[in-house]
Amino acid sequence: MLLKNGFVPGSNPFVQFLGDIKYVVLFYVFGDFITTYHALDYGFEENPFLVILMNEFGIWSMLIMKVLFIGIIYWYYLTIMNTESAWKTHIWFASRSTVSLLGVFLVINNLLVIFSKCSLVQLLGIAPY
Repeated sequence: MLLKNGFVPGSNPFVQFLGDIKYVVLFYVFGDFITTYHALDYGFEENPFLVILMNEFGIWSMLIMKVLFIGIIYWYYLTIMNTESAWKTHIWFASRSTVSLLGVFLVINNLLVIFSKCSLVQLLGIAPY
């Protein structure tokens, strides 16, 4: 149950946040990192920013960027939950669900590259073969 300020009584906001983003961490952070790490043996990274970052600092820089993104999401979470909006729980649900679904998409895309040598964006016709 959320109170007026958006937090469960007696609960640490960061612990509550971590419980809320378990699927973001599972799919967007770890799932995408692990599958990207393996997919690079079969293809190449299509994100130009990540290409530059990984060429300069290695694959682990991608994981560091994802951890920084979690920090931004935490700031966003605190900002939303401290508002008086009646929509804050819906906005937070939509936001974390969007990032989780992005993670699922990235994991599926990477698994397709690993097992079929073809990405999901290529199958959808967004990128050339």
